[in-house]
Amino acid sequence: MTQWNAETAEAALNLIEAARQRIEAALKVAHPTDSLSRHKAAKTAPVRLAISLDTTELDQLGAELHTFNAQVNGGEQA
Repeated sequence: MTQWNAETAEAALNLIEAARQRIEAALKVAHPTDSLSRHKAAKTAPVRLAISLDTTELDQLGAELHTFNAQVNGGEQA
């Protein structure tokens, strides 16, 4: 079992891509010459994936930017 951790949005996206590639590699090993069998196996192959995602800080930054933009845009109209 592999456990990966990320502390930034970029690192998290990279880990998601790495997990996808890791699953695809295992499917290719199990079905090296038949892409149709590999595609079918992907629908039933047992894989466990647990994701814990905390976007609290990122969401807060977005909310702060939205508030700032609303204040700036409201100030121009007055």
